[in-house]
Amino acid sequence: MSRVTNINKGWKFVLKECERESLIVSEMKEIKLPHTWNGIDGQDGGNDYYRGVGWYVKELEIEENHHGRIFLDFQGVNSVCDVYLNGQHMGKHEGGYSGFRYDITDYVSSDNILEVAVDNSHIEDVYPLFADFTFYGGIYRDVNIIYTDDIHFDLLDLASSGIYVSQKNITNEKAEVNILAKVVNSGNPSEVGCQISWVDENGGIILTDEQIKTIEKQGEFSFDIEIHNPNLWNGIENPYLYNVIVTLATGNEEIDRKEIPTGLRYFKFDEQEGFFLNGRHMKLRGVSRHQDRESVGNALTEEHQIEDMELIKEVGANSIRLAHYQHNQFFYDLCDKAGMVVWAEIPYISKTSDIDNTASNAIIQMRELIRQNYNHASILMWGVQNEIGIMEEKKSLEQIVREIHDVAKEEDTTRVTTQAQVMMTPEDDPSHYVTDIMAWNKYYGWYVDEVEDFEIFINSFRSKNPNRAFGISEYGAEGILSWHTDNPKVKDYSEEYHALYHEKALKIFNKYDFVWGTYVWNMFDFGSDMRDEGGVKGRNNKGLVTFDRTTRKDAFYWYQSMWSKKPMIHINSKRFVERHTDNIEVKVYSNQDNVTLMNNGNPIELLKKDGTIFLFRVDLTEGDNEIVAVAGDLKDSIIFKKVAEKNMKYVLPEEETKKGIMVNNDENVKNWFSMDLDETIEDFEFKKGYYSIKDKISAILENEEGESVLRKYLCSMLEHEMFNMIKGMPLSSVFSLQKDMFPKLLQLNVNKELSKIKKDVI
Repeated sequence: MSRVTNINKGWKFVLKECERESLIVSEMKEIKLPHTWNGIDGQDGGNDYYRGVGWYVKELEIEENHHGRIFLDFQGVNSVCDVYLNGQHMGKHEGGYSGFRYDITDYVSSDNILEVAVDNSHIEDVYPLFADFTFYGGIYRDVNIIYTDDIHFDLLDLASSGIYVSQKNITNEKAEVNILAKVVNSGNPSEVGCQISWVDENGGIILTDEQIKTIEKQGEFSFDIEIHNPNLWNGIENPYLYNVIVTLATGNEEIDRKEIPTGLRYFKFDEQEGFFLNGRHMKLRGVSRHQDRESVGNALTEEHQIEDMELIKEVGANSIRLAHYQHNQFFYDLCDKAGMVVWAEIPYISKTSDIDNTASNAIIQMRELIRQNYNHASILMWGVQNEIGIMEEKKSLEQIVREIHDVAKEEDTTRVTTQAQVMMTPEDDPSHYVTDIMAWNKYYGWYVDEVEDFEIFINSFRSKNPNRAFGISEYGAEGILSWHTDNPKVKDYSEEYHALYHEKALKIFNKYDFVWGTYVWNMFDFGSDMRDEGGVKGRNNKGLVTFDRTTRKDAFYWYQSMWSKKPMIHINSKRFVERHTDNIEVKVYSNQDNVTLMNNGNPIELLKKDGTIFLFRVDLTEGDNEIVAVAGDLKDSIIFKKVAEKNMKYVLPEEETKKGIMVNNDENVKNWFSMDLDETIEDFEFKKGYYSIKDKISAILENEEGESVLRKYLCSMLEHEMFNMIKGMPLSSVFSLQKDMFPKLLQLNVNKELSKIKKDVI
């Protein structure tokens, strides 16, 4: 029988770029897995976290007298990994988020030394190459030893279970299912029996089937079965899971067994009406999740992952985009059990390799993602790319998307493919039609324009693409708990604007059923060591919950009021305690019909009710003002303090507001105006055959004179850590992203100088 032994304890570790032979184990520190070396420096800003080689060494105890095969099972190592056992190279794995295995049977001895070299440095043909999150190095998921008989389910089928449960035709009345079991025999040819049992949640056996074959080196068993009147996996309302038990036997002895939790469901993405699960319309109320957390990086325990799921359930979401890579198998299991509709994707993000434009590593990671997660009922979508169009590519976006889409369809015809288009991709780009469905990363109201422009975009894209099913894969704004205001506005980084942004966006999305789903970016704040925004270094602060998972921001409660059936009430701006005005507007979120508010025991008249938003105008008295909100048995309270003067600790310093992904500091902005700018330019001139701000930055930089112009006016932008994210964009698009950073006078001068440079004619 197969047995799994966890070997997370008893490792030695050192950060050192060296040959294996030069390792001195006595000088290495003791650690246990999961482990990352970037839990601190990958989150403190500066884009200077250690990216290089770390060595892990372990004395490996192997069961004596085991007759069969022995495998090493790695569930996640970031990002390139070389494994040695007793000095023998077992193999190299390239890709930091999928599992991999090695058969070590022929290399074990009485004393075994396992050595693992892990490298998270930039490697130009291993994805991801560039992204707005930290690439934590280390063996950050479990490592196991798996013992099997000579005859066993294939564990080297890209580290899958070797068993694939395919839902061929599912209805409310009948489920047609195929179960494929891949079997390997490393011994003599043998007659092998394979039995399947379909078991309900109470342990009752619904049906069984068995086949017997002679297996020489490898073989397959395929079962076509029917389940009548199935209990369907119905999302968060009823995530019903059957148990498919698959066993192998020789003679009367069972030699291998797998149990596959299986939820039966059918679904459709309709171009006109949106998403349907089991024949019922369902708006996918989604959040996106990065797997890391404060001081821990991506070395999560099961308790961490359970806490994440509980928070996602609490907010009332019914769908999760697991960005931007394969997540832990344990978390996919949690999604199955919770009824979450899942978008799973590979780390093919932002940029294609400069040395391999076939994206071969992305294709391998797609195959790994699908085979390792094929049996998860929660997964309905395979994501093939995220924002690849943000940088200039040698291939067209359409060609890139098609190649990976075709691989996904080769691996799995039972689910749909999707993609997340970057916000500046043209609305008529043919790549939109390559995947089965598609979605947009749009940040109206944060990086560009106003939140209300979501409505303009949705109607515009719809008019140009009337038969295209699409969703919103990312939207969000930074919300930092330190900053507060009575008058929230874009780029003030306040918790109040963060909440107001999400109020406006969700109300717009809810108008359109054909928008099949929306995904908040992000459920949790996450590490991005290159960032320095809003007075916080090394972090993306768009989460509904803080990086350490201890604090739910006000926007969390907005979604809860709209999405959750559990009665709730919440007073906003509780961290904005000291108030200097005579009266304030108090906002309460509640999914109850009525809310009453009192200040120091005195009732306050309701000013306005807008769905789940209750607004009150409260006159403040000197000192403490105890505000109590009540809805039935629900109660929430806070004390606001009336003070004489505005407390500036709640206001982001002006120099910090000038920071962002495009400009380093306020001094750079001032330098623009100290230049001798020509104020007589009346309008932009775009001459055929000459450069302009409409050209991509990368194209302008290829011209020596063009580079000089950009360095003259925009040197700080060119030297910014996140410049690679924008250099494939037209310069005019970058200007529109941060209008306050690039005044029109500056734009006119840049364009005027570019318009003097003639393009080379090829």
